[in-house]
Amino acid sequence: MVLLSVLTLKAQEDSRLDKAQENSSLEPEIEEVGDTTGMNLQVTLITCDPGSDAYQMFGHTALRIRDLNNPLYDFAYNYGVFDSRRDNFIYYFVKGETDYVLSVDKAAYFLGRYSEYYGIPMREQVLNLTDAQKQELTRLLEINAQKENRTYRYNFLYDNCTTRAAKIVEKAVEQTGERVVYAKKDADYEQTTFRQILHRFTAPSPWLEFGIDFVLGSEVDSPRTQEEQMFIPFIYEAELDDAVIQHADGTQTKMVEEKTTIPPVGTLEQTANFPLSPLATFLILLVFVCIMAWVDIRRGKQSTWLDITGFFIRGLAGFLVAFLFFFSEHPAVGSNWLVAAFNPLVFIMIPDVVFSTWQKRFMACVTIKGRQYDWFELVNLSVLVFTLALFVAPIQSLNIAMLPLVLTLLVRSVTRIVVLGKICGRGKDVNSEILEQREQNKLA
Repeated sequence: MVLLSVLTLKAQEDSRLDKAQENSSLEPEIEEVGDTTGMNLQVTLITCDPGSDAYQMFGHTALRIRDLNNPLYDFAYNYGVFDSRRDNFIYYFVKGETDYVLSVDKAAYFLGRYSEYYGIPMREQVLNLTDAQKQELTRLLEINAQKENRTYRYNFLYDNCTTRAAKIVEKAVEQTGERVVYAKKDADYEQTTFRQILHRFTAPSPWLEFGIDFVLGSEVDSPRTQEEQMFIPFIYEAELDDAVIQHADGTQTKMVEEKTTIPPVGTLEQTANFPLSPLATFLILLVFVCIMAWVDIRRGKQSTWLDITGFFIRGLAGFLVAFLFFFSEHPAVGSNWLVAAFNPLVFIMIPDVVFSTWQKRFMACVTIKGRQYDWFELVNLSVLVFTLALFVAPIQSLNIAMLPLVLTLLVRSVTRIVVLGKICGRGKDVNSEILEQREQNKLA
């Protein structure tokens, strides 16, 4: 459940399923805007609050351009649209090859969708642009909306609905010889990381937060500049409130002329969380595994069913982590140090557990001080110790719920070493028997 939620993350900003079902084409509709010369244009930035679903948790951004003298000319430019009915959509999404498009809709449709259907509050900032800048922004957006230009490769940290809107507004202002200047933050502000920013929004959903932390690596733990932090709609909105337009003559004007709130018409549905948090769940699991460790050591026998189940679940999670690490274009997943402990190689431990249980010997062993140990289990133990060290090493920030989970795996690993050491430790492993058999054949 957690991992599937992570796959949707912020990418499903506006799937447009209700509208797509009305269209014969799988491509989103693009409204014809036409010539804006002589119009009394107003440009606003619309910021949608976070919703209750996983894909709405970080909010949304759109640009709105309308003619104050003509109510029929009122359009929303939305960079957060994709087609979920694309063939093999889930595969391409996990691989990070999701293409988004700039959609141009009647503003009434966009506002109605969020206000009435989702019940999400919105805020609208009127941008204090000159007529030339409004015309230039409209021209740039219309170029972007053309069929050959409107598709882009979505990146939830570096290239999304908010960053696209911010950059095109800045470009329109710069084309007229002026520039947008954001209020300077103190040095501590730029010590903030992507992970810390994401946690502000995922805090109400601890399982989603755990899942996101599980797949995002050390890249999201690096300090981020003021500009890089504006990938979140709420942050960009706040930056615009304090921003100014720097004119060629050195004078400045406020970037935001007016700000209004658009209250929701519908009711925001609340999604119920799992009764137990990840931390509580894994603490209970740790206590259970400690009890099973005491039982197994006392009776001198391992609980094979527990080990097989654990390795199977860990291996499945490892498939996702390894796939994202090695093959996905998603940002930050390729720097995830958890891939050491969570990868498909864990499945090797299942036949190792079965073999040692049935044959009372190791598939592969290493001799230490005259005593034999399971080679696979020692590697597993080393990997888990390394993962535990990540909690104190300044490499990657791990979710606190990972601590009891890793400790659970460590307790189980040590239990197997102790129990199997008594059962198989003084026996002979397969390789030793093969060598002995060869020697006997030579003598014969």
